[in-house]
Amino acid sequence: MDGTYRSRELKIEKNKILFFVSSMFFIASIDLVFIYILPIEDLKYAFLLNVLLSVFCYFKMFGKLWHPVFIFIGTLTLFQCGLIIASTFIKNIDLCYVWAQEANLFLEEGPVRLTVLLISLSYWFLLIGAYLGNKKKIKQGNSKKRRCYDCNFLKNLFFVIFFIVMPFYFYKQLSYFNYFKYHGYIGFYQSTEFKGDVSLLVRIISLFEPIAFLGYFFLEKNKKFVFLISLIYFIITIPILLCGFRSEFFTFWLTVFLFYNYKFNNKLKIKTLAILIIIISVVGALISYSRTYLSYNLEFILKENPIMGFLVEQGIPFHVTAMAIEFKKEFAPNIFKYLMWEPICNIFPTALNVPGRAFSTDIMIKINYKRYLMGNGIGSSYLAEAYLLGGSVNVCLISFFIGYILSILYKCFEYANVYIKILIFQLMQYIFFLPRDLLLRPLSVAIEVSALLLFLFLVVNFRFFRHFNGSADAVE
Repeated sequence: MDGTYRSRELKIEKNKILFFVSSMFFIASIDLVFIYILPIEDLKYAFLLNVLLSVFCYFKMFGKLWHPVFIFIGTLTLFQCGLIIASTFIKNIDLCYVWAQEANLFLEEGPVRLTVLLISLSYWFLLIGAYLGNKKKIKQGNSKKRRCYDCNFLKNLFFVIFFIVMPFYFYKQLSYFNYFKYHGYIGFYQSTEFKGDVSLLVRIISLFEPIAFLGYFFLEKNKKFVFLISLIYFIITIPILLCGFRSEFFTFWLTVFLFYNYKFNNKLKIKTLAILIIIISVVGALISYSRTYLSYNLEFILKENPIMGFLVEQGIPFHVTAMAIEFKKEFAPNIFKYLMWEPICNIFPTALNVPGRAFSTDIMIKINYKRYLMGNGIGSSYLAEAYLLGGSVNVCLISFFIGYILSILYKCFEYANVYIKILIFQLMQYIFFLPRDLLLRPLSVAIEVSALLLFLFLVVNFRFFRHFNGSADAVE
């Protein structure tokens, strides 16, 4: 009976997977037809239908559970599609016109249509990858059981490190904010002078603050304590936002939000999403204003409809993808060189500012060389680099693997020790940022964070942990 029941369950599950996958391929084929038939000014309607259908399919696949692919769909929509969504409300937006960094460039219709198509297809391949990854069984192992006895020790250690490092971290953030007040957001890209105001030792010590916060966040079970430590860390990270680094700030706290809901089994609610969108839009618009005018004028932002203003500004990554398609012959020969340099981008960011080492640098040089010399940049996107690497098929494959990897990481998270949990968190944060960042940025982050975690692991196990071995063994 058990064998019959199990085989029936497997058959139902296979049929369900087949239904979802075939349905998404069917929608993708419809996209392929309609995006090339519709007038270019009506592409936005086909795209909006894709977004709504993808959200509907997400709820059918995952129910009201939080899954990282939902956050990724959100960042993909914001960064790559903000301009498309805004064009449904603002009639004078031309998707072919590149205005970012005073480019004053008109793209051909073909690359713009292909950009809309590839973004639309990405939704479906992300969902297919995430769904199949979610069905994969992960071997639990017994590492969790072996290490549960030192959870309290590690939790207390992370708590102590958090408050010891906090003054150094906050001092560094305030120093950077003071630099911003005099030199603006672009000053961080024009020189490394801001680092000179903070000693190397302080900068190194500060690197352990987010690790200590995440370590305590994952190990603490008391909801009030988790909320309190999160609030404290949120306050001391506000200078990051005020300096103009809103994407880094938002992706970090969206990832915290994801794991907070995971930790306490909170369901996905439309009301919560609406509040998040409004807050991100208003704050994002305010930070955008501050980048230009070095002040914060909330009244001006509210008059200008912050949601629309914020969406329009996110047209930059869309045009980056479109330009990668239009100018493929110029940039595709260098793609392997770009990818070779990317793994060190988080450790030595200025190394990628040299022409020929990064797509984001080379595309900025092409559209406005004078602004490149001033330190301005236009960013990149995984869609653009995936297309340069292998065309439309490769964009679909990489989107599939992003969804699949997000599911695997999310499933592994449950059985991982605290060090791996921190690494998974950092990987996810930068995967969420891929719609407007370098394709291999998460790998660079993994290298940097792994080195810090390895150092912390060695310190704990060889300096402090040996004093607790006797009592731990007794408990076990």
